[in-house]
Amino acid sequence: MKQEIEKVAVVKCPTYERHKVDKAIRNALKLIKFNPLNRTKVLIKPNVVMLSQEKGKQNAITTHLSLIEAVCKFLKENECKIYIGESSFMNTELALKQTGIANIAKKYKAKLIVFEQEKLVNINDKHAKILKRFPVARILKEVDYIIDMPKMKTHTLTHVSLGIKNLYGLIPGGLKQRLHNKAKNERFSEILVDIYQNFPPQLTILDGILGMEGHGPASGIPKHAGLILASKNTIALDIAASKIMGFKPEEIHTTRFAIKRKLYPNYSFQLVGLKSLPVIHFKKPWTRKELSKEMISTFKEKPIVCDTTKCIKCGICAKHCPAKAIKLVPYPTINKKKCIRCFCCMEICPKHALSLKEN
Repeated sequence: MKQEIEKVAVVKCPTYERHKVDKAIRNALKLIKFNPLNRTKVLIKPNVVMLSQEKGKQNAITTHLSLIEAVCKFLKENECKIYIGESSFMNTELALKQTGIANIAKKYKAKLIVFEQEKLVNINDKHAKILKRFPVARILKEVDYIIDMPKMKTHTLTHVSLGIKNLYGLIPGGLKQRLHNKAKNERFSEILVDIYQNFPPQLTILDGILGMEGHGPASGIPKHAGLILASKNTIALDIAASKIMGFKPEEIHTTRFAIKRKLYPNYSFQLVGLKSLPVIHFKKPWTRKELSKEMISTFKEKPIVCDTTKCIKCGICAKHCPAKAIKLVPYPTINKKKCIRCFCCMEICPKHALSLKEN
């Protein structure tokens, strides 16, 4: 059966004012003709990375509450049973409270799901490239719809953090760190596609009002794009979003691998909502493949260092390091031989005290 080219709605929404977001999301869903069946079970998967300590930066990191509320309101009108689920690098339950998502869940009688606290089932996939067997929360097999709600951000390992990347949060707890240790560079993107092919969302809504450029997904610079994207197909949305951000879709590993596995026909999509696709260039993160051999050598020589004027010695970096390469003495020190250069420590540091040492 021939695969169809999917619609991607791109609508302008300059601010997070609730009535404007609500109108933009309803318009986007109408454009792609998404209508959930009444009384169905729906799981919303937002992007909850961490609670930023830097003023004005939180809205560039986490899926904004106004989008989550707009979707909850829409689902409630259709008498859906709503779940909001996540597994972040840090304390997920606390993060859901601190970001205000718990209050939205209470308002719309949605059930909060911390994936690592749920009953798990094993997924067996002989067609996977790396994750032949992995555990997930049982609720993922019980819901009728998964709504993927990522942020428009760049990412040090995957170039962009969009729909497919956001599904990494389906993996419960500390397994995410171990997978970072198991798969480096492009192999990590293969893992993301393994997850996607087992749990393809029925709807993806991208928060592109305020995104992040540079060293995303948490340590970059806020970037205003003023857009909301929606599609029934995550790959199609990622293709459109990466083009908007100034990337070639074929250089995004997750997109390329998904198309190679024939999960989507090609790099095309049908644009609805705007006459032409806007291009808002996002500053790209450093990646090894884009550097010359000389630059790679220089990059390897740059250790990850701690700014002791910012560090609060909380130990979060050491706790979540997948390679166990960090010790507090009393500030974080990184064992170069153990470090796998995944940069998780730089992403999750609440004070952004960790960075690459400049020459």
